[in-house]
Amino acid sequence: MEIVNNAFMKIVTNIKSYKPGTAYFSWIKTIVQREIIDDFRKNKRYKELFKMSDSDTVADSAVEPEVYNSLDAESVVEMLNVLPPATKLVFNLYAIEGYKSKEIMEELNISYETVKWHIKQARKKLKSLIVENKIPLNL
Repeated sequence: MEIVNNAFMKIVTNIKSYKPGTAYFSWIKTIVQREIIDDFRKNKRYKELFKMSDSDTVADSAVEPEVYNSLDAESVVEMLNVLPPATKLVFNLYAIEGYKSKEIMEELNISYETVKWHIKQARKKLKSLIVENKIPLNL
């Protein structure tokens, strides 16, 4: 309901930007879609930071899924602070803000391969912190 309210508020406040001659319902649909996407990106769960991909090794699966579910925001922030600044920035944009790799590449003016490298390094470091229990988890 909050998304619908926000979308209609944007429609009402930005009615001046509507150009006569264009499809009114398409204009409204675009605003609502963007509001939904913004809300989704804003409310992503921290456990998605630790999603295992197919390329991860079997040794990485030694961490039980319950550990991922029990991480609180403070623990995640502590772990993110361990990352090098550039890697932390790229990983925050990717995992928390919901940017796609291509968007990060354009925003930071770095190559696609560099973006992927930072994301992979951040995941590897964060997983090792969980496995080694270097960062205390509030379980």
